[in-house]
Amino acid sequence: MKEVDILIVHLNGADVIKNCLQSIFDDDPSARVKLLFNATTDESPEFVRKKFPKVMSYHTKERWGFAQASNFLVKKSKNKYVIFLNNDVVVGKNWAIELLKTLKRNKNCVAVQSKIKSYYRRDYFEHAGAAGGFVDQYGYPFCRGRIFDVVEKDTKQYDNEIRIFWGCGVSLLVDRNYFIKAGMFDELFFMYAEELDFCWRANNAGKEIWFSPKSTIYHMGSFSVSNEKINFKKEYFISRNHYLALIKSGPFSHILGLLFGKTILELISLVRFPIKRGIPFLMSLPYIIYYLVSQHKNMHHPTIRKEVRKMIYPRSIALDHFLKHKCKYSNLKWD
Repeated sequence: MKEVDILIVHLNGADVIKNCLQSIFDDDPSARVKLLFNATTDESPEFVRKKFPKVMSYHTKERWGFAQASNFLVKKSKNKYVIFLNNDVVVGKNWAIELLKTLKRNKNCVAVQSKIKSYYRRDYFEHAGAAGGFVDQYGYPFCRGRIFDVVEKDTKQYDNEIRIFWGCGVSLLVDRNYFIKAGMFDELFFMYAEELDFCWRANNAGKEIWFSPKSTIYHMGSFSVSNEKINFKKEYFISRNHYLALIKSGPFSHILGLLFGKTILELISLVRFPIKRGIPFLMSLPYIIYYLVSQHKNMHHPTIRKEVRKMIYPRSIALDHFLKHKCKYSNLKWD
């Protein structure tokens, strides 16, 4: 499609990027792809140059975070729309066309997420994104098709085109002009939750995020991170960045109470999940406090729109999940 640039950030793994690019060009031989080799040290650049000569490639010597790398590619694009696509995916038939159709059908829409399924278990959703994301009042994200670590089988139960709260950057079409106008991804996030932050800002500005059920991609899941065995670093950024997104989400007087409640929940999770959740939270806490104290006076704290409030789960998804055993999105009842 001439209207769309597909933007991919790649670290290492020639086989991974081969599968990704092959699926893109099998679906659309005229696809426009911009690929950033993010401090890549293996044979991937030479392989892509020979096998996929139409791909426009860029290189960094130092490793950038996903937010910075994605912003760089957006600046290199001149098209009206861009798709952020992870390197560890294969795409389904007409996946990009369906994303664009959904965006054009909804006049206030500025971003659209694909249906994200597991590469390894094709009949299941994938943890990242699934069938579109929401948040609870404390800023904890969850998805249609995935709540915490419980991932549902795809039985077409979420095959409706619907407005969602946030779309996952694994496969996310955005209006490029709006993305730049809105400040792009906040590079402070480095990796994880940068798309949640962007979508939250878009919602507060009166824009909409949608889910396109006919656009399907298959995701391996955290390939670059797990391949380097830095899951602890991953958990640190997830813990820290979800706090940052909540801090930026609304008026300071409204946020304080939610931050207190969120911190109580994190302390509880420290007891139940001391390694996975507890230690990363404790390590991120000094930065969160520093950010809150040093930055809140200089930050723009938006008024929370009534329609945005209605899209936020009004209770704690953690308590409902772990205490009330609400494991599926369909178990959650709220208007």
